[in-house]
Amino acid sequence: MEEKPKKELPPRTDTETIITSSLTDIKVNKNWVNGGDETKIFSLKFNHDDKFIAAACENGELQVYNVNTGSLAYNFVNQHKTPISAVRWRPRGDRFKTNNVFVTTNSEGEISHYHLASQKCLSTIKDQAPPGENNRDPQLFCLDYNPEGTQFAVAGAKPFINMYDEESKKIVRCLGGDGDYTHPPHSSRIYCVKYDLENPNILYSGGWDMRVIRWDFREGKQNISNNGIVGPLICGDGIDISGNYILTASWKENHQIQIWDNRNMKLVANYNWDQYVKNPNGQGEPCFCYAGQFSKNDGGTIILAGGSGSNEVKMFDRTLGEKDVVGIFDLSREIDCLDFSNGGYKFACGGGDGYVRVFGLNVKL
Repeated sequence: MEEKPKKELPPRTDTETIITSSLTDIKVNKNWVNGGDETKIFSLKFNHDDKFIAAACENGELQVYNVNTGSLAYNFVNQHKTPISAVRWRPRGDRFKTNNVFVTTNSEGEISHYHLASQKCLSTIKDQAPPGENNRDPQLFCLDYNPEGTQFAVAGAKPFINMYDEESKKIVRCLGGDGDYTHPPHSSRIYCVKYDLENPNILYSGGWDMRVIRWDFREGKQNISNNGIVGPLICGDGIDISGNYILTASWKENHQIQIWDNRNMKLVANYNWDQYVKNPNGQGEPCFCYAGQFSKNDGGTIILAGGSGSNEVKMFDRTLGEKDVVGIFDLSREIDCLDFSNGGYKFACGGGDGYVRVFGLNVKL
């Protein structure tokens, strides 16, 4: 049987088309674009004061850009040049003597802490499988800090989550496996872990088993609080929390963007991806979402999401009844990650073309 020839990909480009609906007053303009070093960007995060943005790259680099100028300010390379899958800035607090510390995970199961100004790697530890579990696939895909920065959680190719103490770098909890749970834990890869910023005792996770699980640690418990959400196929940073609502961004042909009530885990809203803003140059392909996020400091009124297939980013306005109001189209590769700035006037996206794109907004979100 003859092999089918591989589909030839178009050249990587740093261009895009921005289309805005007449329904909104929001205006989006590109501030800058940088990168494109024949790599992918798997994770993006603005730091606390939005002066820098960190990009986790497939080629083993952690690139840190100056948000105002778009210039590369720092470049960290892990020892083995293995793909960096996720990056998070450690929350600030009086308990920490040092600010601008970030943590990364990679495909070898390593967790590394870095200090920005000194450009030093502060520590590297290897994630450990639970007793009785093999460690044949050590890949880590995601991490998140609790609001105080005292603990962080990591997960990846195996169906369990390790929670670490920030100071000692020791495992304090392992979620999944053969524990005594009221509901089944994950059964496949985990691509997103997300702490509830309003309740540090709650952690959400999702992945290939098409379930979003809520883990509850209140009163010393270590339990799955209910049967969770069934349906979302999480393949990236596709879970976010705002108040009583959970956003899921799924790698599916339809119902990619959904909102759920975290008090009962019931579906609140299904979003139509191509309702108002469509790519005039598109081929009718759906967008399979890798990433989705609520705007950060306005009660989550805006949703940003992006993915593969049609290779695009959409912005939805919840105040207009789940309408898509901005589209970023004609990207040469998929979108793997995105982030709103903490101040609300910017957002960024990155993916298969290796470029970091930062956009400005005419309104504060």
